Amino acid sequence: MWTDSGVNPASARTGDTFIDYSALRALVVEDYPGMRNALRLSLTNLGITRVQLAANAAEALFQVKQKPYDFILCDFNLGDGRDGQQLLEELRHSHLISLETVFMMVTAESYYEKVVATAELAPDDYMIKPFSPEVLRRRLESILLRKRAFSDVYRHFHAHELSAAVASCDTLIQDKPKYVVDALRFKGELLVTLGRPEEAEALYQQVIAMRAIPWARLGLARALHLQAKDEAAEAVLRDVMEQAPEMVAAYDLLSDVCLARQDTKAAQEALEQGVAISARTVRRQQKLGEIAHTNGDLDTARSAFANVLEKGLHSVFVTPSDFGNLCRVQLEQGDVQGAAATLKKNKTTLQASPEGQLVMAVTQGMVQIRNGNLKDAAKAVEEAMALRAGGTCGDAGLLLDMAGACMASGRHDEADGIVAEVARNAHDSEALLARARKLYDDAGRSEAGAAVLAVATADVRKLNNEGVVLAHRGDFRTAVDKLLRACAEAPHNPRIMMNAVWVMLKFIDQAGMDEQMIEIARRHLDEAERQAPGHARIAGLRLHLKNVESKFGIQRKAPA
Repeated sequence: MWTDSGVNPASARTGDTFIDYSALRALVVEDYPGMRNALRLSLTNLGITRVQLAANAAEALFQVKQKPYDFILCDFNLGDGRDGQQLLEELRHSHLISLETVFMMVTAESYYEKVVATAELAPDDYMIKPFSPEVLRRRLESILLRKRAFSDVYRHFHAHELSAAVASCDTLIQDKPKYVVDALRFKGELLVTLGRPEEAEALYQQVIAMRAIPWARLGLARALHLQAKDEAAEAVLRDVMEQAPEMVAAYDLLSDVCLARQDTKAAQEALEQGVAISARTVRRQQKLGEIAHTNGDLDTARSAFANVLEKGLHSVFVTPSDFGNLCRVQLEQGDVQGAAATLKKNKTTLQASPEGQLVMAVTQGMVQIRNGNLKDAAKAVEEAMALRAGGTCGDAGLLLDMAGACMASGRHDEADGIVAEVARNAHDSEALLARARKLYDDAGRSEAGAAVLAVATADVRKLNNEGVVLAHRGDFRTAVDKLLRACAEAPHNPRIMMNAVWVMLKFIDQAGMDEQMIEIARRHLDEAERQAPGHARIAGLRLHLKNVESKFGIQRKAPA
């Protein structure tokens, strides 16, 4: 692997460029023993003496959970199990490594373009085999110095002090011209997260005026989309896709823009183009499957959901719901044997969690109903109901499957209760409500279904809308009561939770400190973020919460 080049450890320097390699803790992830040792030797020659080795992703995860690492050098191809990209995604998704941690991916030249295209989360750098120790040293030094320059930005970011992080970016832009483009990029992402798209738009226009960098044009499109300027956003995205067709994130954003216009067919087309470039990306396949299913394109939905399970094997983004999605489409296509085979093939995985057991029970019930085995179907439905009674959760699609199985088994009251629960939590999702109506139509209970849906959606919608109107009128106390009742009625509706948090914080601002209420607001915000990670409103609400806590002298420990 190594080219013929010797490297001496970096000599000690003074000032901002000094790096004490002996202070770094490194992890090498490589499945070939000889290569692991070669990489460790090379790091030792750089002066990095605290080096831990891992032969696969599972070992790497174990090591990272035991202690933090400053530098992870990971091969992309790790044999069986997770690959290097999936390891990185799990580390970042589970917050096991911080922004300060350097993650470098090693890959062969023949795989490089494919690896980069499939990356949902990018590493700090790629090392293409073969490379010399000197190349490794230069790359590592450059990344470490950049992360050092961003230390204040990262510190504020990890503490959820996003406005302070923006200010630190401004300082970096002023004091460190070398990192101006990196600082502008990070600042733009912060402004979007903070719900300040107008400022983000101006920033991206500034970067584009300097140089038409694809990521800046993509950021501009996102800022425009957040301001509902979707025609302009689409024009920018079309240009990005023409000039940089490998930038697959543009296809994802175009899909979102099309969905905002309620053009689900165009949204599907955009994702299909993205999948044609990068078929291994799990979340893109998941989204394609969902939209294709909504569009009635069962062949595309089936292919996408099958790809999620096949290409996303070992991915942290694959959930039990993905197995249920594939089985649902197979059954809708009349392929009962295919659905049964999917369950059989993945039985061990599904049985490993209560959520997986619920998917298996519901889907088995549906399979048995299709086969005319009503006794076995009733047994499966009973098992599913017991899991639900024990607190096991399922997504809205699975719950509607469960309601359909209950109807087919003559358990109409239980079916109505499940549908009402889905409707309360998705009162503004026309796709789910339409599917619920179809369940009742197919069961010959159209009038009953209309009544169930009308009552369920009306109650929650009324409470939510009244709460928001009262808040705008300044009656925050009554608004809090309305929205907390709405949250109790719809505990899986993150939009209502975010409305409740906003109103509670406004009430505390107006009426004074209420420790019980601020704790309720904090819990609801945490739950909303769990249900809707990355939602555009979350960061703004976090900032509002932090400001309220600061106003009343509440000190919260920054998250690790």
